[in-house]
Amino acid sequence: MLGTLRRSAVITAIGICVLVTVWLGSGRLQNTSFGSSIVSTISQHTTPTTSTASTAAIVKNGHLPASASLYFNQVFSPEDANPHDFPALRKACDRATWHEDVYLQCGGMFAGMTSIMSEVKVCFKMAVEAGTGLVLPRIPIRDNTNLLEFNKNDNETGDAYMPYDQWFDTKHLVETLGRACPRMKIIHPDQLKPDHANKVAVKNHWEIDVEKAPGYHFTVSHFWTGNPFRKFFDDQLAKLEKDSSSTGTGISVIKIASLFLLYNITNDPTGGDLKLWNELAMLIRFLQKPRQIVNQLLTHINRPYYGVHFRAENDSIWNSAEDQMNNDLDVLDKAWAKYGKGSASGINSQKPLVYLACGDEKQVEMFAGVGKTRGWEVTHKWELAQKSANPETLEMINALPFDFQGAVDMGMMVQSYFFIGISGSAFSNTVAHARDPIGRYRWSSLEEEDDGGARTHIVNDGVQSSYPCCL
Repeated sequence: MLGTLRRSAVITAIGICVLVTVWLGSGRLQNTSFGSSIVSTISQHTTPTTSTASTAAIVKNGHLPASASLYFNQVFSPEDANPHDFPALRKACDRATWHEDVYLQCGGMFAGMTSIMSEVKVCFKMAVEAGTGLVLPRIPIRDNTNLLEFNKNDNETGDAYMPYDQWFDTKHLVETLGRACPRMKIIHPDQLKPDHANKVAVKNHWEIDVEKAPGYHFTVSHFWTGNPFRKFFDDQLAKLEKDSSSTGTGISVIKIASLFLLYNITNDPTGGDLKLWNELAMLIRFLQKPRQIVNQLLTHINRPYYGVHFRAENDSIWNSAEDQMNNDLDVLDKAWAKYGKGSASGINSQKPLVYLACGDEKQVEMFAGVGKTRGWEVTHKWELAQKSANPETLEMINALPFDFQGAVDMGMMVQSYFFIGISGSAFSNTVAHARDPIGRYRWSSLEEEDDGGARTHIVNDGVQSSYPCCL
């Protein structure tokens, strides 16, 4: 079981790691095949892709580094993502030793959405390194009002536990892996049920406890190229196979906790692990509704804008909302002084708009009021949607659960001309990493050093020095 010990460890990690948020849309898409015998069982739920503007229309300004534009296309484009080769993923899959009938079933995932995205990447990376198939994980959505209620339980059952295809675009995942990692088979968790029309026979139900890895400590990222997960997995699998007395045919399903910050992906001196990690991030594509909303909001902004992540919701344990706001406004002034009118890279003579990423409308209005006194026009998703000629935009936003609305804000932050975040937030760090050509926030764009075009500043609140290495 991914039971009490793991659950307790993860709860401890939330206190230590301050797992935070960004949010998603819902719907069902598609699962892939087990060999050639399993036909997609949920493809009929696929929502047709429609949009009011093309992907090219969104990113045509070219203000982002090429890598950030690629990330946006793979994760947020309203239409199908452009073909991409995924060379690091292909290399890792070609290098792996494959266990054809062994599947990882990752568990232990919960928290806010960007933390969940990191846990999903951990799951993908374990499967690639181990050379196994993958049972799509079930992930709980937390309470809509009590943001500290994650709706998790030891058995990972209940209405809050939604399969991967209700969080992310499974079609994108399956098709990408089919090209870049064709030996990895994927099945839907419902296919493990005995009454499923396309049931997959299971010979062994096993479990591997990551916490038993030699020298493992939950608060310190454990696996890296010098201490690969593959070696630990192969040792554990050999023990399971030796002790097994199962007969018959079927696959072996191995439950394993996909723990937050399990990998230190910056410890690889060749940079290969980071390249793989960046590509795994592009497998995690949001569903159509948040992608469509991002697209619609972008069409209603007619000038460059700066993005600010204002982490002031009721579960925040960082600096007060007022302190964050004042820090953010100071950075906005500095960013405009460095990159605005009169600078060598000046945008134009008009101050940029400020788009605020925040899940609390009252806090947003406070920021907007104070920002106005300092010469900044501040907007947000609800205001842009209200101004939209399409009344469905606001309805679509409000229909999303709290934790699903943040995907919209994330897309807007990735697309901004300058991004301001906070160091203790997984959301801010995820955006900062995606905007930088190397896939890591290297330093403030207010410094004199070359930032590669990332145009990002993370306000240091003294929390989460581990995020740059491992998120």
